[in-house]
Amino acid sequence: MNDSIQHLEKHYVVCGGGETGRHIIDELLHSDMQVVLIEQAPDMVDHYRLEERVFCVEGDATDDANLLAAGIDRAAGCIISLPSNKDTLYVTMAARMLNKDVRIISSMTDPKFEPKLKKAGANRVVSPNFIGALRIASEMIRPTVVEFLDTMLRSSRGNLRIRQIVVTANCPQIGKSLAESGLDREYALLVLGLKEPTQDLVFNPSPSARLSPGTTLIVMGEEPDIARAKKVF
Repeated sequence: MNDSIQHLEKHYVVCGGGETGRHIIDELLHSDMQVVLIEQAPDMVDHYRLEERVFCVEGDATDDANLLAAGIDRAAGCIISLPSNKDTLYVTMAARMLNKDVRIISSMTDPKFEPKLKKAGANRVVSPNFIGALRIASEMIRPTVVEFLDTMLRSSRGNLRIRQIVVTANCPQIGKSLAESGLDREYALLVLGLKEPTQDLVFNPSPSARLSPGTTLIVMGEEPDIARAKKVF
């Protein structure tokens, strides 16, 4: 397995395979991402090794050697979901030092760690307690909306998903408007949002909005159609 990991590039390193980590890994696999898990509990490692698409490094994520064994220096992203905020802080700092370009998402349970985690190198900090509270409140006051999103994102009967497409420098659609890009006609994609690199996200952008290198499009559609569009854009 170590030899296989050394051949990975642009993969995702998940630190911690507990209850939160399990759902993270499931979602990454569902999105056809390559995943390397760092976990020190032998029973958890044995469980994940049964999943052919998950590579495992058995050990403590706070040990830099294990981060390197997981290919952190070649990874596209690192998700840190550890029970200790202090361990999360250290791994965030170590991951950033080992790869200045990796996208780091750090989980926290104590809000006072958020500024520390961002200063240590986290691109985003997520509080499972806060997200869980929002979900509970939403279930109470907007249940149909929650049901719609769950059905869309979790249903095994369809491939409708919300994804992002980043316009590359060699995209033939650069300079064209959304209406001219063919995203709706040729790819059956609904554009929900648009973000330029130095501007705020625009919801429900105008069909006249122009595409430029680095433009990020938030689209909803079938997975095969999204994959086709990514090859062009």
